[in-house]
Amino acid sequence: MALTPSEVALRLNSLPSDQARALTQLFEKLIDDVAAGGGSGTVTSNDITDATATGKSVLTSASAAAARTAIGAAPTTVATTAAAGLVKMAATQANSTATDVAGLVTDFNALLAKLKTAGLMA
Repeated sequence: MALTPSEVALRLNSLPSDQARALTQLFEKLIDDVAAGGGSGTVTSNDITDATATGKSVLTSASAAAARTAIGAAPTTVATTAAAGLVKMAATQANSTATDVAGLVTDFNALLAKLKTAGLMA
């Protein structure tokens, strides 16, 4: 069972101080050994026996964009009126200054046209 750092801290805080100190020293040594290149050798994504092909692709991705592609995630680019991101941004519609129903219908239809042009509605 994996624990989050917060869960580890809570469990350490519940121990008597001498035990918590001993465990903390053990963790610090382990961290130092790993940072110094200690251990039994290199671990590759293929060494993780319960990793899926998708998981291995994420682990070996050369960039965040490649990792998103591996999991089929949508692009994270910002939408503009010229390029789609998660959705394509619609052109700006000015606030209505209509003084009658006909003017309001004209303004509303302009908004609908811009949403259709952006591909946000059929």
